[in-house]
Amino acid sequence: MSRQPSLFRQIAVRLGILTAIFALLDVAIVVPMYAFDQQALAEDFIEQQAERIDHRLGDPSGLGWAASAAARLEPPPGVESWGFEVIAADREPALRVGALAPLPRPGARALDFTQRDATPSGTLVTGLRRFSGQHGPYWIFVSAHVVGTRAYWPVIGQELLAHVALPLAPLLILLLVFNAQVVRRMLAPLERAALEVDALDPARMDARLSPPTTSREVAALVSAVNRALDRLQKAMALLKTFTADAAHELRTPLSVLRLRTDALPDSATKVRLGEEIQTMIRLVNQMLDLAQADVLRLDGAEPVDLQAMAAEVVAQIAPHAFAAGHDIQLTDLGSTPALGHRDALGRALRNLVENAIHHTQGGRPIEVSVGPGARFSVRDFGPGLPAEGEKIFDRFWRQSRAQDGGAGLGLGIVRSIVEAHGGAVEADNTADAGAVFTCVFPAAPPLPTFNRADTIPADGYP
Repeated sequence: MSRQPSLFRQIAVRLGILTAIFALLDVAIVVPMYAFDQQALAEDFIEQQAERIDHRLGDPSGLGWAASAAARLEPPPGVESWGFEVIAADREPALRVGALAPLPRPGARALDFTQRDATPSGTLVTGLRRFSGQHGPYWIFVSAHVVGTRAYWPVIGQELLAHVALPLAPLLILLLVFNAQVVRRMLAPLERAALEVDALDPARMDARLSPPTTSREVAALVSAVNRALDRLQKAMALLKTFTADAAHELRTPLSVLRLRTDALPDSATKVRLGEEIQTMIRLVNQMLDLAQADVLRLDGAEPVDLQAMAAEVVAQIAPHAFAAGHDIQLTDLGSTPALGHRDALGRALRNLVENAIHHTQGGRPIEVSVGPGARFSVRDFGPGLPAEGEKIFDRFWRQSRAQDGGAGLGLGIVRSIVEAHGGAVEADNTADAGAVFTCVFPAAPPLPTFNRADTIPADGYP
């Protein structure tokens, strides 16, 4: 998929095209006006040729001048014939090239002139230019029989360079730079809004884009996005409320159904019904856990004794483990309190234990440990993690370990709760069999200690 050009690039390209059109329009106006002024063309032609001759030959009274250099001077393009004469400071001819009409010796104050005379095949252009040398002034007389306009092309090009390109180019460059800076500044709120949109977290549905103050159009766009986020937040809240209410309402009929099933005579059908009802109860509990995990906030967090919390969860779920043919063991490896919500951490541990019960095979035990530090782990003796190990924490993901009819919510709930507490959950295969899930949390700050010596006087009386 090709990458679309940025808005800044599109605007910059269009500004560049507009600048080029403006420059071409300027050329289209200047060139005809200058081309139709034959006298100005002739004057500039004589000036250009005189300067070319002077640059090649130099001061005729100086050492840099050599008559042989005149032979290397090529005639200008577009002329039928041409010639020139160099007149030294003593007003005597120093060099004469080509056939020229006699020219009166210029006086010390002779002025430059240019003359045009029509001929049957073109125009005879003659002119005199005065230069300053080391030993006084000297003159260069130029005569050329011009046919057509080819001889004037270098003159027109020099005119465009001197009076169009050089004055106009800096102005156009400054205009482009100025416009680019203005456009970039005007688009900065859009770039900032795009970064804020990318930073939106589904767990923080109350986040909104910062309203810009530079542009009414951008502010209107950001306001529209914020209104859309408001509607999305309301829809998500309604969905979560519905999920929680539905799960809560289902608990009572499921409990009644389980009691009535327990009253039935023992049979294979009763066992299957009991298993299905237990699966439905677990799914309803997970739906409630999911709704609570999505709205979990740590504003009222407090130190949680992980060992006591784990003992309570193990005691609650032990009957279910025994019914499934598994023992459950709890080991304290030196746990420390974690900062968070006790009920939420209990739900995370319960989901891990339920997951282990459903995947442990052959009556093997479920091993629960707390510590060292602010962490707890659950080990099962099941088939181990699938190849797509990272996907097991995705909600509703079902493959390999989730092929037994579960909804794929348990591990997703665990990750949501652990990450809401600023922790991380890890899953690894064990060396012999099964997998171990570990939840690590930031340690709670130590409780302040009471120093009795600081509060009781030395005599023993307060």
